[in-house]
Amino acid sequence: MSADLYSGGLKDGPVAVNPFTWSVWAGGTSDYIFRGISQNRRDGTLQGGADASYGIFYVGTALSGVNFDSTISGGPDAHLEVDVYGGIKPVWNGITFDFGVISYNYPNQAPGFTELNFVEFKAGASKTLFSDITGGVTFFYSPDYTGELGGALAIEGTLSKPIYKYSDVDFTLSGTVGYQTFEEDRDPFNAKLNDYTYGNVGVTAVYKAFSLDLRYWNTTLEAGEIPATDATVAQAGSAFVATAKVTY
Repeated sequence: MSADLYSGGLKDGPVAVNPFTWSVWAGGTSDYIFRGISQNRRDGTLQGGADASYGIFYVGTALSGVNFDSTISGGPDAHLEVDVYGGIKPVWNGITFDFGVISYNYPNQAPGFTELNFVEFKAGASKTLFSDITGGVTFFYSPDYTGELGGALAIEGTLSKPIYKYSDVDFTLSGTVGYQTFEEDRDPFNAKLNDYTYGNVGVTAVYKAFSLDLRYWNTTLEAGEIPATDATVAQAGSAFVATAKVTY
């Protein structure tokens, strides 16, 4: 959710700085999208979290409303996501590395459905290219992805560049391209799993503790393809998203 290397996900962790810092933040979004898939049926939701770092170490938590209230008998039913993450960010030769673990939790998940909770391991690197363009590559691996889909790997590339400054307002253009792949060919209900590409591009305006992000998302998933659907829970495809945030 950071303005200087926006990957469009609530779950991507903080930007750690030295030697000790902490912050809390709160905001709202018109559509919480994770890797191109809406987590709340294209509706808005509130979000918040807290981050702390000391040296190269960081920890944090993030909360968001979700809408996995399925109309299908035995389908997913969760309305809150709580993420807990931690890791290290060493710097070498101008390259910032990021090695971390992220736990995604849905504490109000209804029983009787495949497990939504999952854990991912993260490894990434970013560097300032030229004078003011920041580029990064990050790998996310889960041994058992949400919905008990088995092993899953996501690869993301990001670019970010300041484009304009008006008084005390800084504008940054950024974008992400990612690829989500699955080790299994079928989900627990024997439906075909589809690897897919996702991406976003947008502009973030930052004024002191306030930020506003306007972003366009899209994926290569067709309507009804798993892990997204065009029915009751997860939607993919194109979407414009506005996210406002204040950090203390």
